[in-house]
Amino acid sequence: MSRNPFVWEIQVRREVLDDEMARLREVPYSLWMDVLEKPISKVITARDNRPYRLRVTAELTLDGSDDIRVTMSLGRATILRRGLMHQTFTITRENTFRG
Repeated sequence: MSRNPFVWEIQVRREVLDDEMARLREVPYSLWMDVLEKPISKVITARDNRPYRLRVTAELTLDGSDDIRVTMSLGRATILRRGLMHQTFTITRENTFRG
């Protein structure tokens, strides 16, 4: 039985996002304040041996609190803005998470 290439690529991307999500949840609120001003971008080689560009941005939530919404975007490093996957979470000043 052969695998569907599209499904395979989605699974690989999901694994990369899940791994990065776990890593980023270890970052304290105080460091996310720096990301508000300067997003993070890096290239990751996934298990399919293809390069993927991960971009992490942070912004204050619109509800008037000091919570920070963190968004990760992942796509092929060679293909711009096509097939991006996104994942978000919100971190509070007390280093707890929502979403």
